[in-house]
Amino acid sequence: MLTQRQKQIYEFIKQSIKENGYAPSLEEIKKNFKLKSVSTVHEHIETLRAKGFLNKAEHQARAISIFDSEPMIQINILGNIAAGQPIEAMQYNTKIAIPRTKLPVSGEFYGLRVVGDSMIDENINDGDTVIIKSQPTASNGEKVVCLINNNEATLKKFYKEKNKIRLQPANREMKPIYVESKNLIVQGVVIDIIKNLKPETKVIKNITKNPKRNDILENVFEKWLNTTQCMDCVEGMKQIPDNSIDLVVTSPPYDEIRKYNGFSYDLHATGKEIFRILKDGGIAAMVIQDQTKNFAKSLTSFKTIIDWCDNIGLRLFETVIYRKHGTEGAWWKHRFRVDHEYIPIFLKGAKPQYFNKEPLKIPSKHGGKVMTGSGNRKTNGETTKTVTRLINPTKCRGTIWNYLMAGDKNPLKRKHPAVFPDKIPFDFIQCFCPPDGIVLDPFMGCGSTAVTAKQLKRNYIGFDISQEYCDLTKERINTIQDTLL
Repeated sequence: MLTQRQKQIYEFIKQSIKENGYAPSLEEIKKNFKLKSVSTVHEHIETLRAKGFLNKAEHQARAISIFDSEPMIQINILGNIAAGQPIEAMQYNTKIAIPRTKLPVSGEFYGLRVVGDSMIDENINDGDTVIIKSQPTASNGEKVVCLINNNEATLKKFYKEKNKIRLQPANREMKPIYVESKNLIVQGVVIDIIKNLKPETKVIKNITKNPKRNDILENVFEKWLNTTQCMDCVEGMKQIPDNSIDLVVTSPPYDEIRKYNGFSYDLHATGKEIFRILKDGGIAAMVIQDQTKNFAKSLTSFKTIIDWCDNIGLRLFETVIYRKHGTEGAWWKHRFRVDHEYIPIFLKGAKPQYFNKEPLKIPSKHGGKVMTGSGNRKTNGETTKTVTRLINPTKCRGTIWNYLMAGDKNPLKRKHPAVFPDKIPFDFIQCFCPPDGIVLDPFMGCGSTAVTAKQLKRNYIGFDISQEYCDLTKERINTIQDTLL
């Protein structure tokens, strides 16, 4: 049998999959149950998997699935039961399906819907359904359904004292009810709880509930379009409405490889806000690399990818290698020259809302020629037949993207300590941002994302905590002819 917390997590996952089409992330489970760490969630998930309730693919985000093959039992819901002051039970004909494994081997069972909040410390909340095993007796500490004076039903914890029965609420703000034994009839004990998850799953979809706050955010959002705000990006993104950004392109100041006027940042908090404000199908591309210390890499890029996927809820669409001209540096006799950076491409949801790789295609080496080839190895080791065909003039560039001029020979860009080529955001915007879309860069730096968004007639929002770099972005933007309508 499962513990109470394991049952709650199982029901939460099941309801989330039903409503959203995919499982919640570990971070979402942690938040919903107010747990201290993701590792605690992971332990519960592993237990549920070991007991045969869940399946989880390794090293994949949102890869939890429910085993639905177990037999189900239809149980009657007989009415409402008070978890506050006693109320009269109501009889009506409703059923609920319960996995057979959740019930004892023998006995009669029924369900009651909870009204009130006197049992919240046992995680029994208003709107939940309790599954009751019908029996006339109870042991001290058991949660019972009982009748007071033969007509008022209530749900409380049962304690037999000297001359009376104490019905104890699981709520510190409420007092116990004392009843003489002759005036109390135990009707059953609670064996399971079916959580009413609808309010919490809505929170995952849309954090902003207050209509007035929605209006405020929308006003701020409109004012910020096509500007760079000089502020901490996490605090800034909190002012952006949910599901409003099409594309994020950025490069965080990772591993203190460069000094950025002494400012700090939080990649985990940044990822959480990016996940919230991205539209379903939105993309976040991040240029990142690892520092080398004592002949070993910091692994910041890999840790960030795992964190953003496993703990925040994004999915890794692809990882692109940004090929560049590396420098020898002080280590060059002892290490390889670093000619690359990583660009993990994160996806929110099932698939990209917009994808157009035509502008990213590169010339084919043998374009226009008729050639024979294209034989491929199958998974079983066999080779497919070769074909003779006309080679297209262009082809997909693959996952190694050549950008060999980071500074773009631009003196304004060189005022920033670490820049990437304008072509990087230019390519991502063409590929992943619809013509009327909005691009965000939470670490705007020298303004490359803003500059290319404006060139491509997309709206943008940027953040940078340094006034110097905000001014630099504005200076670069002012050099571009205004093409946005």
